[in-house]
Amino acid sequence: MMAALRHFFSGLTGRLLMSAVLLSIAALISGSTVLSFVFRTYVVSDVDTRLELFLDTMVGISEISPDGVIRFTRPLSDQRFSTPYSGLYWQISEQGQEAFRSRSLWDFELASQPEHRSFSIKYMEVEGPDGQSLRMAERDIILPEGERIFHYHVAMDTAEINAAIQQFNLWLMGALSVTMLVVTAALVLQVRYGLKPLRRIGENLSRIRAGKESRIEGSWPHDLQPLAAEINALMEQNEQLVNRARTHVGNLAHAVKTPLSIIQNDVEGQNGERLVRIRKQTRLIREHVDHHLKRARIAGGGSGAGLPIHERLSKLVRAIEVMTSDRGIMFSLDCDESLRFDGEKEDFDEVLGNLIDNAGKWAESRVSVTAERIIEPNQRSMMKICVEDDGTGVPESELDTLFERGKRLDELVPGTGLGLAIVRDIVEMYGGQAVLETSEYGGLAAILRLPAKDA
Repeated sequence: MMAALRHFFSGLTGRLLMSAVLLSIAALISGSTVLSFVFRTYVVSDVDTRLELFLDTMVGISEISPDGVIRFTRPLSDQRFSTPYSGLYWQISEQGQEAFRSRSLWDFELASQPEHRSFSIKYMEVEGPDGQSLRMAERDIILPEGERIFHYHVAMDTAEINAAIQQFNLWLMGALSVTMLVVTAALVLQVRYGLKPLRRIGENLSRIRAGKESRIEGSWPHDLQPLAAEINALMEQNEQLVNRARTHVGNLAHAVKTPLSIIQNDVEGQNGERLVRIRKQTRLIREHVDHHLKRARIAGGGSGAGLPIHERLSKLVRAIEVMTSDRGIMFSLDCDESLRFDGEKEDFDEVLGNLIDNAGKWAESRVSVTAERIIEPNQRSMMKICVEDDGTGVPESELDTLFERGKRLDELVPGTGLGLAIVRDIVEMYGGQAVLETSEYGGLAAILRLPAKDA
């Protein structure tokens, strides 16, 4: 699961989606923080406005009685001032005098410091009766009837404020969660739709590699049209270069073969150390020319629907079996009939013909040929072909050298020493791999990895 997630987020789609979602989350968190702060500021400001209004009303209805006691000319209209511990309170304090307070305070007195004068309104958080937390406004006032200074307080329980803020935050979180889900779904659709042309280009390239198409066709968004045009131009240029190189190599090889044939004819059958040396070197030159002619012919590309290899292997095995019938070599073939080679028939026959022929030459009593599909996630379909014999084998230190052109470990067995070099060249041009190992039968095992056509 974790590997699949890492693979997804390492791709272009995953990176775009992850970056967009992270930015959206950051934006929504920032927005929600700002909205929550603005709402809290608004609610507190509204409470402060109401407290200031109450304070102004208290000042307006205050008077000093003939006996010097402060009193109200009429009661405040809000009934909560008369209900004990209702959450709305007022109090008027004077230094050295008992506080004049609302009935809602009952026997509780708000914290007051009359000695600290402030004729401008101040707001603060204080502790109230019954463990309440209060938002309080206070101000010093001098009434017209005298020059005495009174300290006015009005306070409101903040439980109602906090409940409103908490309710708003819950609704905000719910709304933003829904918004985040909608935004994420929209981003997924946007990324998939936006990258769809790139996936189409990838599918077109796969069909081109499989031989089903030769160019990227169709209409493309204007910003991807130059990419499609450049890919088509690059493929056309590569085809021209390959064809030109093949033509030059073929022309050169054929041009060299004619004078070589003349030289060989002139020295053929003649004796003498010098003539024998010329004949030997001429034969080597011809072998190298043949090798490069074969390399120039290698297609190295897909074969459309693919080549059924069971039929080809059966024919090759029967042919080599006939050639070695006098030695009694037993050949066995184990190959899934659905396997198809993603390449040209001539290249396949060249590779497996060389390997099976070599195995038949060196085997003591048996040759085994097996072919199976290799399952590799997110990779090109491949097949594994193994040709083994029970001959004398080759020391491990000499295995890699057998792929060198002209390299032979036994001059008694007929051959040019170019077969394995050609095998390696063809396999590598198809993006495959050729290795030599010691067979479980004691001889040599040639193991190939070649591209397979999907069923």
